[in-house]
Amino acid sequence: MMLLIATFTLLAAQVIDTDMSRQDQKDTGIYKLTDKQKSSLQQWIDNNYTKRDAPLAAAQTPKKGQPVLQDNIGNGRYIRLSDLSAWEINPEDTPITQGWITPVEIHVSKSGDANYPFMLTNSLTESKVRAKKISSVPSGK
Repeated sequence: MMLLIATFTLLAAQVIDTDMSRQDQKDTGIYKLTDKQKSSLQQWIDNNYTKRDAPLAAAQTPKKGQPVLQDNIGNGRYIRLSDLSAWEINPEDTPITQGWITPVEIHVSKSGDANYPFMLTNSLTESKVRAKKISSVPSGK
């Protein structure tokens, strides 16, 4: 059993060591951590965040069944969710979406606004914005 725990600790520490450059390790102070501390940090990261370049089906499937904010584009003007839907945000609401960061679950509901018929709600901050679904984010944004 102890061998299994030691092996897991070593593997988790190696993930941090190989995924981060030496400069990043120095800048963040991770190089000062023991293998056990690196393992604990890696476990916490794995439990709470998803890697941006991970496959959508595996890494960005939300725990509660809601899509997750994948990209915030054009300073909050457009957002893309993990279900690959793209949204144009009401210009009056972009000051709100400018601060939305990944990963966070987004709840989609009806807004009652004819021009922006959907309400997107950030599950972390409970902030709401009006949006309309678009086929794709315009290029150059």
